[in-house]
Formats: sequence, structure tokens, C-alpha cells
Amino acid sequence: MEESAGEMRLGIIGAGGMGRAVARRAALAGADVLLADHRIGKARAVAAEAAAGAPGSVTPTTVDAALRPRMVVLALGWPAAMELISARTAALRGKALVDVSVPSQRDALTSGVRRLAQAAPRARWVKAFAAGDAEALFRGEMDGQPVDVFVASDDERAKVAVVELVDLSGLRAFDAGGLDNARGLEDMARLGQEMRDRLLLTAGWGFKFLPCW
Repeated sequence: MEESAGEMRLGIIGAGGMGRAVARRAALAGADVLLADHRIGKARAVAAEAAAGAPGSVTPTTVDAALRPRMVVLALGWPAAMELISARTAALRGKALVDVSVPSQRDALTSGVRRLAQAAPRARWVKAFAAGDAEALFRGEMDGQPVDVFVASDDERAKVAVVELVDLSGLRAFDAGGLDNARGLEDMARLGQEMRDRLLLTAGWGFKFLPCW
């Protein structure tokens, strides 16, 4: 049985923008987060910012330690995520792995997370947090509305655990179906990134599913 979000220990690999955002949301949901980055000083600074005033905790640590919880968020670019899982496939067996990456180039046949899953087929893969901007996710709202997070996975227990975490963090989670739908989420992210660049947005962006309730 998956842990409830308030009892969850969560590993996050990567203390960049998405790692910072997911660590903040997880801490607000009451989770205990282990945050790893190859720059330990950055991990310490991001951990302190992400945990400020939250009921959960964020602890800077090593990659090995951050891989121990049953759920691990890969807050890395796609090439770095592939490098990590290819080197540590045995350690990832049975874990729920949450991929937030968006490959820069669209594959004509499959999604980036499906290619990651081929390298670590015994992990339980979830696509989440990709179709939104890291700054908006960290703040949790845009124009007074909670940020929407789309969650896709073929593993229902892992999907439900991520949806619960998102909802408890103050965001609005949507079950986006099976992992095949991750390809659409990655396309949404690439569109959002292009619109951000075209419109010179600096305050974050995201997709809002209507109606609101």
C-alpha cells in the first residue's frame, strides 16, 4: 500500500527550478523530502527555501539517499534522467518514478518517459508536473487560480499517490490517463515554453482545465 502524502518520504533528484518547485509542493503537503543535487550547496539553499513555513521537511542529501524512498522524482533534464537511470537500474526496481522532463525534440513514435521506462522497465513510471512552469508550480497559483497538474501513469497506485500529494499541496491534480498520454503532456509543455518565449513571460505559465470547481 502507498503511503498517504502526510506520511510520505519522497526523494527528489535535482535542485534546479523543477526540483525546487516539487520540493516546495511536497513539503506543503506534509511530506518528508530528501533532495539531492551534484552541487550540495545548491541543494542546501533550495531545501531551506522549499521547506520554509511548511508542515513537511526538505533535507539536502546524496543521490544514493534520495533514491531510497518508494517514490522518487527525477527533476532533471531528459538526457540527465536517462544517464541516471541507465547507471542505477537495479536500485530503481519497484519504485514509483515521477518524470518531469520534456525532451527538446519530439519523437515521432513515443514519449520521453516511455524511452526512460524502456531503460528501467521494472520501475513504476508516472508523468507529472511537466505541463507547467516551475515558478508557477512553486508559487502554486496564477491569477488567483491554483495551478493544474496533469498526472499520467499505467500504475494506478502510483498515480493516486501523486494525485493526492498534488491536491494536498494546494494545487489541482487531474488524472490524465495512462502513460501513453504523456506524449500529449510533453507536447503541451513544448507549446507552453514556446509561448513563454514569444510573449517574453517572466512570471510563470501553465495550462488551466475548465470548468473550475
